[in-house]
Amino acid sequence: MSSIDIKCEQNCGIITINKPQIHNALALDDIFKICSTVESWQKLSLSAIVLTGKGQSFCSGLYIEELKDRKWRENPISVLCEKIENSKFPTICGLNGSVYGGGVEIALSCDFRVAYSDLALAIPAVKLGIHYEPKGILRALRIFGPSLSRRLFLLGETAYFEDLKKTSFADFWVDESNKVSVITKELVEILKGNAPLALKGMKKTFNDLERSSISALNADSRIQACFDSEDHKEALKARSEKRNPVFRGR
Repeated sequence: MSSIDIKCEQNCGIITINKPQIHNALALDDIFKICSTVESWQKLSLSAIVLTGKGQSFCSGLYIEELKDRKWRENPISVLCEKIENSKFPTICGLNGSVYGGGVEIALSCDFRVAYSDLALAIPAVKLGIHYEPKGILRALRIFGPSLSRRLFLLGETAYFEDLKKTSFADFWVDESNKVSVITKELVEILKGNAPLALKGMKKTFNDLERSSISALNADSRIQACFDSEDHKEALKARSEKRNPVFRGR
Protein backbone atom coordinates (compact mmCIF):
# COMPACT_ATOMS: atom_id res chain seq x y z
CA MET A 1 0.00 0.00 0.00
CA SER A 2 1.27 3.47 -0.90
CA SER A 3 2.36 5.75 1.91
CA ILE A 4 0.99 8.74 0.00
CA ASP A 5 -2.80 8.88 -0.14
CA ILE A 6 -4.09 10.80 -3.15
CA LYS A 7 -7.63 11.71 -4.02
CA CYS A 8 -9.41 14.31 -6.08
CA GLU A 9 -12.95 15.19 -5.05
CA GLN A 10 -15.28 18.12 -5.65
CA ASN A 11 -12.63 20.00 -7.65
CA CYS A 12 -10.06 19.70 -4.87
CA GLY A 13 -6.89 17.61 -4.95
CA ILE A 14 -5.85 16.16 -1.58
CA ILE A 15 -2.42 14.67 -0.83
CA THR A 16 -2.01 12.98 2.56
CA ILE A 17 1.36 11.70 3.82
CA ASN A 18 0.52 8.49 5.62
CA LYS A 19 3.70 7.31 7.38
CA PRO A 20 3.00 8.28 10.99
CA GLN A 21 5.41 5.68 12.40
CA ILE A 22 8.37 7.70 11.01
CA HIS A 23 6.80 11.15 11.40
CA ASN A 24 5.83 11.19 7.72
CA ALA A 25 9.41 11.25 6.45
CA LEU A 26 9.53 11.13 2.66
CA ALA A 27 11.42 8.57 0.58
CA LEU A 28 12.43 9.56 -2.94
CA ASP A 29 9.57 7.51 -4.39
CA ASP A 30 7.14 9.45 -2.20
CA ILE A 31 8.49 12.76 -3.45
CA PHE A 32 8.35 11.63 -7.08
CA LYS A 33 4.75 10.54 -6.60
CA ILE A 34 3.71 13.88 -5.08
CA CYS A 35 5.56 15.80 -7.81
CA SER A 36 3.97 13.82 -10.63
CA THR A 37 0.54 14.16 -9.03
CA VAL A 38 0.79 17.94 -8.64
CA GLU A 39 2.06 18.20 -12.22
CA SER A 40 -0.75 16.05 -13.64
CA TRP A 41 -3.36 18.04 -11.73
CA GLN A 42 -2.31 21.20 -13.57
CA LYS A 43 -4.28 19.88 -16.56
CA LEU A 44 -7.49 19.83 -14.50
CA SER A 45 -9.78 22.60 -13.29
CA LEU A 46 -9.24 22.53 -9.54
CA SER A 47 -10.19 25.04 -6.88
CA ALA A 48 -7.30 24.09 -4.59
CA ILE A 49 -4.67 21.51 -3.69
CA VAL A 50 -4.38 20.39 -0.06
CA LEU A 51 -1.31 18.77 1.52
CA THR A 52 -1.61 17.21 4.97
CA GLY A 53 -0.44 14.27 7.06
CA LYS A 54 -1.56 11.48 9.36
CA GLY A 55 -0.52 11.16 12.98
CA GLN A 56 1.35 13.54 15.26
CA SER A 57 3.51 15.11 12.57
CA PHE A 58 2.81 16.76 9.24
CA CYS A 59 6.16 15.86 7.72
CA SER A 60 9.77 15.42 8.85
CA GLY A 61 11.32 16.03 5.44
CA LEU A 62 13.57 13.61 3.60
CA TYR A 63 13.93 10.12 5.06
CA ILE A 64 17.35 9.98 6.73
CA GLU A 65 18.39 6.84 4.79
CA GLU A 66 18.11 8.77 1.52
CA LEU A 67 21.00 11.01 2.64
CA LYS A 68 23.48 8.13 2.83
CA ASP A 69 23.70 7.49 -0.91
CA ARG A 70 22.66 10.64 -2.69
CA LYS A 71 21.99 9.90 -6.35
CA TRP A 72 20.13 13.06 -7.25
CA ARG A 73 21.54 16.04 -9.13
CA GLU A 74 19.00 18.46 -7.67
CA ASN A 75 17.70 18.31 -4.11
CA PRO A 76 14.37 16.44 -4.29
CA ILE A 77 12.75 18.59 -1.58
CA SER A 78 13.62 21.68 -3.61
CA VAL A 79 12.07 20.14 -6.71
CA LEU A 80 8.89 19.32 -4.80
CA CYS A 81 8.64 22.82 -3.33
CA GLU A 82 9.01 24.37 -6.78
CA LYS A 83 6.17 22.17 -8.06
CA ILE A 84 3.93 23.23 -5.17
CA GLU A 85 4.82 26.91 -5.36
CA ASN A 86 4.35 27.04 -9.14
CA SER A 87 1.00 25.26 -9.11
CA LYS A 88 -1.68 27.14 -11.02
CA PHE A 89 -4.06 26.47 -8.17
CA PRO A 90 -3.95 27.76 -4.59
CA THR A 91 -2.25 25.32 -2.23
CA ILE A 92 -3.18 24.77 1.42
CA CYS A 93 -0.99 23.00 3.96
CA GLY A 94 -2.97 21.36 6.75
CA LEU A 95 -0.40 21.02 9.54
CA ASN A 96 -1.97 18.29 11.64
CA GLY A 97 1.08 18.23 13.91
CA SER A 98 4.78 19.00 14.22
CA VAL A 99 7.01 19.69 11.23
CA TYR A 100 10.73 19.19 10.74
CA GLY A 101 13.48 19.68 8.17
CA GLY A 102 12.33 19.72 4.58
CA GLY A 103 8.76 19.39 5.82
CA VAL A 104 9.01 23.00 6.98
CA GLU A 105 9.96 24.14 3.49
CA ILE A 106 7.11 22.14 1.98
CA ALA A 107 4.72 23.98 4.29
CA LEU A 108 6.32 27.34 3.42
CA SER A 109 5.89 26.70 -0.31
CA CYS A 110 2.10 26.55 0.09
CA ASP A 111 -0.13 29.61 -0.24
CA PHE A 112 -1.95 29.03 3.05
CA ARG A 113 -1.08 27.18 6.25
CA VAL A 114 -3.54 25.91 8.85
CA ALA A 115 -1.67 24.76 11.95
CA TYR A 116 -2.30 22.96 15.23
CA SER A 117 -1.03 25.26 17.99
CA ASP A 118 0.66 22.41 19.90
CA LEU A 119 3.19 21.76 17.14
CA ALA A 120 6.97 21.88 17.26
CA LEU A 121 9.04 23.15 14.32
CA ALA A 122 12.72 22.46 13.73
CA ILE A 123 15.22 22.45 10.87
CA PRO A 124 18.14 20.27 12.05
CA ALA A 125 20.35 20.74 8.97
CA VAL A 126 23.29 22.19 10.94
CA LYS A 127 23.20 19.23 13.34
CA LEU A 128 23.47 16.86 10.37
CA GLY A 129 26.33 18.74 8.73
CA ILE A 130 24.07 19.97 5.92
CA HIS A 131 24.13 23.38 4.21
CA TYR A 132 20.50 24.08 3.42
CA GLU A 133 19.49 25.11 -0.10
CA PRO A 134 19.43 28.93 -0.64
CA LYS A 135 15.85 28.91 -1.96
CA GLY A 136 14.73 27.14 1.18
CA ILE A 137 16.52 29.66 3.40
CA LEU A 138 14.90 32.48 1.43
CA ARG A 139 11.45 30.97 1.94
CA ALA A 140 12.15 30.87 5.67
CA LEU A 141 13.42 34.47 5.72
CA ARG A 142 10.23 35.69 4.06
CA ILE A 143 7.98 33.98 6.58
CA PHE A 144 9.98 33.81 9.82
CA GLY A 145 12.13 36.93 9.47
CA PRO A 146 15.92 37.09 9.96
CA SER A 147 16.06 36.51 13.74
CA LEU A 148 14.01 33.31 14.00
CA SER A 149 15.44 32.02 10.71
CA ARG A 150 18.99 32.27 12.09
CA ARG A 151 17.92 30.59 15.31
CA LEU A 152 16.35 27.74 13.33
CA PHE A 153 19.18 27.24 10.83
CA LEU A 154 22.34 28.28 12.72
CA LEU A 155 21.47 27.32 16.29
CA GLY A 156 19.23 24.40 15.38
CA GLU A 157 16.58 25.60 17.81
CA THR A 158 13.06 24.18 17.99
CA ALA A 159 10.28 26.77 17.67
CA TYR A 160 6.88 26.51 19.29
CA PHE A 161 3.61 28.42 19.16
CA GLU A 162 4.86 31.37 21.24
CA ASP A 163 7.58 32.10 18.67
CA LEU A 164 5.64 31.14 15.57
CA LYS A 165 2.53 33.20 16.33
CA LYS A 166 4.69 36.34 15.98
CA THR A 167 5.50 35.38 12.38
CA SER A 168 3.51 34.75 9.20
CA PHE A 169 3.96 30.99 9.46
CA ALA A 170 0.31 30.06 10.04
CA ASP A 171 -2.59 31.89 8.46
CA PHE A 172 -4.95 30.07 10.80
CA TRP A 173 -4.16 28.53 14.20
CA VAL A 174 -6.43 25.91 15.78
CA ASP A 175 -6.34 24.51 19.32
CA GLU A 176 -7.29 20.94 18.39
CA SER A 177 -5.60 18.84 15.71
CA ASN A 178 -8.90 17.61 14.26
CA LYS A 179 -9.91 21.22 13.57
CA VAL A 180 -7.14 21.54 10.98
CA SER A 181 -9.18 19.62 8.40
CA VAL A 182 -12.31 21.62 9.29
CA ILE A 183 -10.65 24.98 8.59
CA THR A 184 -8.93 23.58 5.51
CA LYS A 185 -12.28 22.51 4.06
CA GLU A 186 -13.74 25.95 4.81
CA LEU A 187 -10.89 27.59 2.88
CA VAL A 188 -11.45 25.25 -0.06
CA GLU A 189 -15.14 26.22 -0.12
CA ILE A 190 -14.23 29.91 -0.17
CA LEU A 191 -11.79 29.35 -3.04
CA LYS A 192 -14.44 27.44 -4.97
CA GLY A 193 -16.63 30.55 -4.95
CA ASN A 194 -13.95 32.79 -6.47
CA ALA A 195 -13.33 33.46 -10.16
CA PRO A 196 -10.74 30.92 -11.44
CA LEU A 197 -9.01 33.21 -13.94
CA ALA A 198 -8.54 35.97 -11.39
CA LEU A 199 -7.41 33.46 -8.77
CA LYS A 200 -4.79 31.83 -11.00
CA GLY A 201 -3.63 35.15 -12.42
CA MET A 202 -3.11 36.80 -9.05
CA LYS A 203 -1.37 33.72 -7.62
CA LYS A 204 1.14 33.96 -10.50
CA THR A 205 1.59 37.68 -9.88
CA PHE A 206 2.16 37.10 -6.15
CA ASN A 207 4.90 34.57 -7.00
CA ASP A 208 6.51 36.94 -9.51
CA LEU A 209 6.50 39.83 -7.05
CA GLU A 210 8.02 37.75 -4.26
CA ARG A 211 10.79 36.63 -6.61
CA SER A 212 11.30 40.17 -7.96
CA SER A 213 10.72 38.74 -11.44
CA ILE A 214 7.50 40.57 -12.25
CA SER A 215 6.93 41.41 -15.91
CA ALA A 216 4.59 44.37 -16.42
CA LEU A 217 3.63 42.97 -19.82
CA ASN A 218 2.69 39.57 -18.42
CA ALA A 219 0.82 41.07 -15.49
CA ASP A 220 -1.06 43.44 -17.81
CA SER A 221 -2.10 40.53 -20.02
CA ARG A 222 -3.47 38.64 -17.01
CA ILE A 223 -5.33 41.74 -15.84
CA GLN A 224 -6.85 42.32 -19.27
CA ALA A 225 -7.82 38.67 -19.63
CA CYS A 226 -9.84 38.94 -16.42
CA PHE A 227 -11.57 42.16 -17.52
CA ASP A 228 -12.44 40.51 -20.85
CA SER A 229 -13.65 37.26 -19.29
CA GLU A 230 -17.16 35.89 -19.12
CA ASP A 231 -16.60 35.46 -15.40
CA HIS A 232 -16.19 39.21 -14.93
CA LYS A 233 -19.41 39.89 -16.84
CA GLU A 234 -21.17 37.21 -14.78
CA ALA A 235 -19.91 38.77 -11.52
CA LEU A 236 -21.27 42.21 -12.48
CA LYS A 237 -24.59 40.70 -13.57
CA ALA A 238 -24.89 38.65 -10.39
CA ARG A 239 -24.13 41.73 -8.28
CA SER A 240 -26.95 43.68 -9.93
CA GLU A 241 -29.31 40.71 -9.55
CA LYS A 242 -28.33 40.23 -5.89
CA ARG A 243 -27.26 36.59 -6.29
CA ASN A 244 -24.06 34.57 -6.12
CA PRO A 245 -22.12 34.42 -9.39
CA VAL A 246 -21.58 31.15 -11.26
CA PHE A 247 -18.01 31.18 -12.53
CA ARG A 248 -16.87 28.95 -15.40
CA GLY A 249 -13.20 29.89 -15.66
CA ARG A 250 -13.49 31.68 -18.95
